[in-house]
Amino acid sequence: MTKKQFLPDIVGGGYAEFWRTRKRYRVVKGSRASKKSKTTALWYIYHLLKHPQANLVVVRRTYRTLERSAFSELRWAIKRLSAEEYFDFKSAPLEIIVKATGQRIFFAGLDDPLKLTSLTVSCGVLCWMWIEEAYEVDSEDAFNTLDESIRGEVPKGLFKQITLTFNPWSENHWLKKRFFDRSSPDVFTLTVNYKVNEWLDAADLRVFEEMKIRDPERYRVCGLGEWGVGGGQFFSEFRSDVHIISPKPLVRGARIYRAIDYGLDALACLFIEVDAAGYATVFKEVYAHDLIVSAAAEAIREASAGLEIYRTLAPPDLWSRQKDSGKSIAMLFEEHGVPLCAADNNRIGGWMALKEWLKVFVNDGGEDSKLKISRDCENLIRCLPSLLSDKKRIGDCATEPHEITHLPDALRYFAVMKTDAPKQKSGVSISDFTGKNRRKNRF
Repeated sequence: MTKKQFLPDIVGGGYAEFWRTRKRYRVVKGSRASKKSKTTALWYIYHLLKHPQANLVVVRRTYRTLERSAFSELRWAIKRLSAEEYFDFKSAPLEIIVKATGQRIFFAGLDDPLKLTSLTVSCGVLCWMWIEEAYEVDSEDAFNTLDESIRGEVPKGLFKQITLTFNPWSENHWLKKRFFDRSSPDVFTLTVNYKVNEWLDAADLRVFEEMKIRDPERYRVCGLGEWGVGGGQFFSEFRSDVHIISPKPLVRGARIYRAIDYGLDALACLFIEVDAAGYATVFKEVYAHDLIVSAAAEAIREASAGLEIYRTLAPPDLWSRQKDSGKSIAMLFEEHGVPLCAADNNRIGGWMALKEWLKVFVNDGGEDSKLKISRDCENLIRCLPSLLSDKKRIGDCATEPHEITHLPDALRYFAVMKTDAPKQKSGVSISDFTGKNRRKNRF
């Protein structure tokens, strides 16, 4: 396979270190139009042809999104390198095959974990992984599972490497802490923006220049590739220094609620205590994917061990009867030991209620709010401040990316319902739950 081309003319500038590094983790966050996916695709096609024993797996949160994203980018890269004659393409399942050697590019989604664990190659070794839109990987544990699949010895001249590409998102995402907040000899990081893309025309550049004037916060994220939510943050009330607290024991006499959002794509369950002064703390979360009702109920029961649950709030659509069995999802949850109470599903009313809970006010000379979140609830802390305002529906938040909406929805079901504070128990003074004394006793 010999075809002479001048790579700089094909790839362009801004990615020299990315192209050369052999570190195990190559992590690239960047703004829109920063060439990160196209450059990554070009790198893989070029190096698969250069290394006839290398194989690649490309991963996203959901398998169905791969065909129009990474698969299309890799086909584009093959065409740009004038290498179409060297490859075959399959659509069921998605695969790209090097004709001469049998090397493969596999595609897998985190929604099909068995596919990831059962990948085998007949030619060479599986030594490279590309995680596209890596912010969709919602936990570090999920990434560690992927990391462990790239293991074992490789032939001389090859190397193991995982590339993560994504648009910058909430600074609370585990990606920042894992790769950007500390240095490691195994990690290469890069932040890129539209300015490295020499193929943008004048009209493209005006979009960013106008954004810079009209919406500086959005420009900082979407234009320069910095951490943030790209402007239009829905919960502007949220502040890490006020709303996030260290885990502590439960308040004496507190009333414990559970609030859930459930679908086959995700189970989101929050555990919330309400003390005698009416202050609430989210102290535990369950966040899991692809669970049927019995498995979801089991996960909730396990997390509830030793807790006296007052009420479990859930969206009213769980009471819609199923055509085949006549049973609703709510009935199935009750059969498996998790009885539910229907919450109000008015989105705008629910969000407004949650904003009231998050409102910051002065209390005993310091800033306070009626709702706090334990630092243990990493997914809620990641998702809640990442929600954007819906551009068409005033008072509502955007429903994309869908992955970050489940836990905030569960919190909304709690916030919109009437949650009475528990009555004072004998031996517990109401002063234990107010002002400075409340802070000492809570959590």
